[in-house]
Amino acid sequence: MRALFRRVGCSALALVAMCLLCLSAPLPARAADTVATTDAPAPATVRYYNRDILTFRGAFMGRSPLQRADVTEFNIKRIVDEPGLPGISFKDTVDGTILLLGGEVVTMITPEDVDSAQGQSMAQVRDEVRRRLADAVAAAERERAPGRVLRGVMHSLMATVLAVALIWLMAWGARRLRALMLAWVGEKAGTLRSAPLRQVLTGANAVADWLSRAVLLVAVLVLAEEWLRYVFRQFDYTQPWATAMTAWLAAQAKLWLVAAVGAIPGIVTAVIIFLLARLCSQIVGMLFRGVQNGRFKIFGIDRQLAEPSRKLTVAGIWLFALAMAYPYLPGSSSDAFKGLSVLLGVMISLGGSSVVGQAAAGFTLLYARTMSVGDLVKVADVEGQVLQIGLFTTRIRTITGVEVSIPNMHVLNDKLLNYSRDPQAAGMWLETSVTIGYDTPWRQVHRLLLEAAGNTAHVQRIPAAHVLQTALNDFYVAYVLRVHTIQLPLRAQILSELHANIQDAFNAVGVQIMSPNYIADPELPKVVPPDNWDPKTPAD
Repeated sequence: MRALFRRVGCSALALVAMCLLCLSAPLPARAADTVATTDAPAPATVRYYNRDILTFRGAFMGRSPLQRADVTEFNIKRIVDEPGLPGISFKDTVDGTILLLGGEVVTMITPEDVDSAQGQSMAQVRDEVRRRLADAVAAAERERAPGRVLRGVMHSLMATVLAVALIWLMAWGARRLRALMLAWVGEKAGTLRSAPLRQVLTGANAVADWLSRAVLLVAVLVLAEEWLRYVFRQFDYTQPWATAMTAWLAAQAKLWLVAAVGAIPGIVTAVIIFLLARLCSQIVGMLFRGVQNGRFKIFGIDRQLAEPSRKLTVAGIWLFALAMAYPYLPGSSSDAFKGLSVLLGVMISLGGSSVVGQAAAGFTLLYARTMSVGDLVKVADVEGQVLQIGLFTTRIRTITGVEVSIPNMHVLNDKLLNYSRDPQAAGMWLETSVTIGYDTPWRQVHRLLLEAAGNTAHVQRIPAAHVLQTALNDFYVAYVLRVHTIQLPLRAQILSELHANIQDAFNAVGVQIMSPNYIADPELPKVVPPDNWDPKTPAD
């Protein structure tokens, strides 16, 4: 009978607790009605005074874990707000354990609230709840003490003033140290005669300046973290934040240390790959320098193509090395790294098409050998000597001394005239034309033109100048004089002197350089009698 009465009493107490929980307070807004689902309800944590008290993992009496947490937080606040420090106790029932605060029912802890996956028992849950709730209630009670908040504010203000003073002192010391280092480096550099040593000293000063700034930044961050943690500890409500900051920093330091140690094998592998790529690049550079100096040839590559071929080969080596070392780089497997790689690829694909086209055109011009550095060419309306065939542009210096840069795509797509490609001799052929009427013997015109060519400076005797009759028009014959020269930069001056000598030669014998037009039939036929086919000049 005694056991029966005890069981009935516990059931009655549980029933009273359920009624009090249902009627104790209206539900807040976040406990709105939710649509019932077949999935397990999401856990909800009870918090009081910025501290975690208890986590509900199951529904009870038709209430979800979130609704139970809302009611429990309301009950704790209501009981603690009353004068005095309430005691914490538990009462076991057939449905679980009732949490009592100051003798009043707070909530029911059911077996579903126990985290069995972590090996937790109901006794452990009760001990943890007792410890957490006692700490939260004591903190709330201490905060109500007279002068407690004021004392925390005063300590925080003093800590703030001290932190600002220390930061200013560290910044002043860093600036002073950098000024002294700069003065010392300037004094030492003035006494050194070797330029490389002065550059090394200047570089070391720049590195030391950067290191001092980095150390100052780290010191300021550490001081700010300590100041913030100290301020949080001055108030009972924010004390959990100070503890969380310490735990977070310790966890991050451990995480970074583990990540750094784990990344060492991959970094070593990547370094070995890059060292091998550097060695291959040096070997390739030695080979192509030999080609450039004329010691030997590789795959028919001449001196002009040695440097661009070296750059292209070295670029391929480093791209291959980067592709091989990429999986071993720290963070290469992360989604952020992969997303950044995809973004860069899309940007290069969309915005670099013209750049890739210009580079491809540059390599085409180089390896097609349509022109070389030093050739006299004409591209569209630009005529001059080729100074450089670059990766993206070709530089040409005109006869007036103006330097013109033309995109390689334009050079490749436009008509290109190369005046320097003579298969028989080095140099180029210069051409000029005159039109003379049919009444002047062609042999005399040939002789006069060749005489003018012989009087022109920088015109080669071998190969010899010659005249071509390119057209028999209605009123005149078109003659073209071709002369050879190796002075490509003087092309304009040579043509100018040649034109002057042609005028002198024709004027000396009274032959007009003009193109007659037909108006009417002449009285006598405009022909040259055979006796006058080879007239002699006055000099003869």
